[in-house]
Amino acid sequence: MSKIRSIRAGCSKLRTRQFLTKIEQFSTQRRKSILMWNPDFCKNNECCNDQWLIEDLSGLEKELNEKVFGQHLANKLVSEAVKSHIKNKDPKSPLVMSFHGRTGTAKTFVSQIVANSLFKKRIKSKFYQFKVATIHFKNNNNLKECKDELIKHIQYNSEQCYRMLFVFDEFDFMPVGLSDVMTPFLDYHAAVDGRDYRKNIFIFLSNVAGEVINDYIVRHYESNRPRESIVSKDLEKYIAITDLNSKGRFDDSKIINTKLINVYVPFLPLERKHVKQCAEAEIKKKNYSFKKSTLEAIANELDYFPDAIPWFYATGCKSVVNLVDQLPSD
Repeated sequence: MSKIRSIRAGCSKLRTRQFLTKIEQFSTQRRKSILMWNPDFCKNNECCNDQWLIEDLSGLEKELNEKVFGQHLANKLVSEAVKSHIKNKDPKSPLVMSFHGRTGTAKTFVSQIVANSLFKKRIKSKFYQFKVATIHFKNNNNLKECKDELIKHIQYNSEQCYRMLFVFDEFDFMPVGLSDVMTPFLDYHAAVDGRDYRKNIFIFLSNVAGEVINDYIVRHYESNRPRESIVSKDLEKYIAITDLNSKGRFDDSKIINTKLINVYVPFLPLERKHVKQCAEAEIKKKNYSFKKSTLEAIANELDYFPDAIPWFYATGCKSVVNLVDQLPSD
C-alpha cells in the first residue's frame, strides 16, 4: 500500500509540474487565475476558495468575549457586523468599520481576531492586509504618490480574492485628503473598473474620539449607571462629530460626508478588574505560576482616572503585558 501511495504522490507531482509548465504561456494575471482554481496547486498554496476561506463564524463573538476584556460594545458590534456581511451573498457595499479608543484598548487585537476567524492561515493570510499610516503613507510632501500607492494597494489585493480584509492602523495620521481616494472602493457600486469590491471588509483604527469616549463613560459612571447599560448609539454621534472636526485624518472626508462607514466601534477605558483579567490571561499564556496577590500588585502599578474617583486605567492591556514580562518565570 505504501508503494502505491508513493506512486500516486509521484504522479500527482508530475501532473502539477506539467500543468505549471503548460500555463507559462499565459499572461501573469491569467496564470494567477488558473492556479487559484487548480485543486493540486491549492492543496498547499493559499487560494481564494472554500478550502482557505472560513464561512462559519458562529464562534466569533464567543472568542471575542473570552479574549477581549471590558469591551462589550466592540465585541457585539464587530461580531454581528462581520457575520452578517459574510452571510450576505450579495452585499450592497463593503463592510466599513471605524474603531475608536485610546491606545491599548484592543483595537488591533480585535482586528486580528477577525482575520483569524475569516482565513485558515489566520493573520498570516495574504488576504489580510495590515497597513500603518505613519509607516506606509508618511510621505506628506507627495500626496499624489501616496494616493496612487493606496489605490494600487486596494486594487491589486482585491484581484487576489473577492474577500479581502484591509486594516489601516493610526488612520488619524493619514495625510490630509488621502482617504478620499478610497471612496469608490467603499461605496455602493456593483463594480469599479470591472471589479466588485462589495465583499471586502475595511477597518480603520484611530485614537481620535478616545477622549470623547472617556469623558462620556466618566459621566455615565457618575450617574451611577452600570457599564453594560452603555449602548453604541449613545456614542456613535459623538465619534462622527469628532472625526469631522479632527484636523486632517477624517477632516472634511468624503468617507464621513457620504456616510460610507457602516459601523462605529467605541473601545472603552478599562476598569481595574479588566486590568487584572488582562494580567491573568497573559500570565497563563506564558505558563507562569501566580497568586491573586500578583494580579493586585500588577494593578497597583498603574495609573487610573479621574483623580476624584480613579475608576479607569488610562491606557490598556499593552502596558499590562509589559509588567507581566517583568515577572520571574519560575
